[in-house]
Amino acid sequence: MAGRRSPLWLATAAAAAVVLLLLLAHVTEASSGDRQPAFQQCVRRCIDERCDGNAESTAGLPGYLRALLWTCGSNCDYECQRQLTRQARQQLPPGRMHQFHGKWAFVRVGGVQEPASVVFSLLNGAMHLRAWQVVRARVPQSHAMRRWLSIFVVLGAWTWFCSAVFHVRDFPLTEKLDYFSAGLNVLYIFFLGTVRALRLPPWSAGTRTLVLLCAVPYCLHVAYLSLVRFDYGYNMAANAAVGLLCNLVWFAVASQAYSNGQPFWWKPALLIVLTDLAFSLEAFDFPPVADVLDAHSLWHAATIPIVSQWYDYLISDANWDLRLEQLRKE
Repeated sequence: MAGRRSPLWLATAAAAAVVLLLLLAHVTEASSGDRQPAFQQCVRRCIDERCDGNAESTAGLPGYLRALLWTCGSNCDYECQRQLTRQARQQLPPGRMHQFHGKWAFVRVGGVQEPASVVFSLLNGAMHLRAWQVVRARVPQSHAMRRWLSIFVVLGAWTWFCSAVFHVRDFPLTEKLDYFSAGLNVLYIFFLGTVRALRLPPWSAGTRTLVLLCAVPYCLHVAYLSLVRFDYGYNMAANAAVGLLCNLVWFAVASQAYSNGQPFWWKPALLIVLTDLAFSLEAFDFPPVADVLDAHSLWHAATIPIVSQWYDYLISDANWDLRLEQLRKE
């Protein structure tokens, strides 16, 4: 028996190592470019010459830039980022590549700041929406997971929509929508796994208690970041901690499935490890390839096939659970 369990323990150790790596990883020097005198002088000169000293002006900007709320000042900022990035690449040897305002100087496409991340975010959202009909068709109404999976579809689609909007244009509001929806999504995956592991009936006392245990800390988390201080390090640590809880609860689900003889018991453990590995790309940031693809966008790309496999497992697991219940009644 111990030999058969070893893959699960190895997966648990691997997932925990990934989470620890993210917690211990050095944060990229997010705004080193902002502090460069050449960048600051370039922006000031551009605003003086092109904007007549009015950074909030939109005069002279194409309609598609105005539609995405670009101003003369923010456009100057973008063009100076691109100018310094090109100059760094042209040096022999190439100079240091800087981030500006916490991002690399991506090539803008139609006014979109991070085109690759937008595309991959929308594809992730599409995978969730695609699962709606599958869940409704393949999970019987009598099974409790049908309700929770339907909520997961809506929440997942909303999360990736917020991600796409944030990567189109980075504003304080779109940033908070992205971070808060992503945190809620991770928390809901923990909730989903706990409901499954404990087999909690819908809106039983146990389920209501679990909802409160999830909702109260989340609301306090959002309130702190919104009303006190938006602390990036704290936000990442909080999400990593919830992610670790997700790992533990889904490994518990895999262990239960193994005990019940489920032939695909290993799948949630594998998907957790793959999800953590995809997220670990954040710890290995690098200047974008072709000024478009960076580690963050590749993380979003990596999760696209994982989303569909999660739904495949969750639906198959629900049907397996129904068969077990029928066998017990017989």
